[in-house]
Amino acid sequence: MNINDFIAASCFANPHLQTLWSPLLRRRLKLSRRREMFELDDGDYIYCDWLESSATGNATPLVILLHGLAGCSGSSYILGMQAALQQLGWDSV
Repeated sequence: MNINDFIAASCFANPHLQTLWSPLLRRRLKLSRRREMFELDDGDYIYCDWLESSATGNATPLVILLHGLAGCSGSSYILGMQAALQQLGWDSV
């Protein structure tokens, strides 16, 4: 598949609507995540929001999601991806 094969849904044919849909109209998911904070040597912090699958005791894939510079772990695209991964039984952070 190459970039020319992409066909947007008819309601999102306008690229501006594609950009605005998620932050403005997408339903905010509430996920039960566990936050872990790592302090760095320079005094800064890294926060990791873990969403573990319900398949405890089993070896499951772990997906690391990285948001952009203006994003955060509460961004709708991160929450949506974590929810989709949880449906697959995969852990994510």
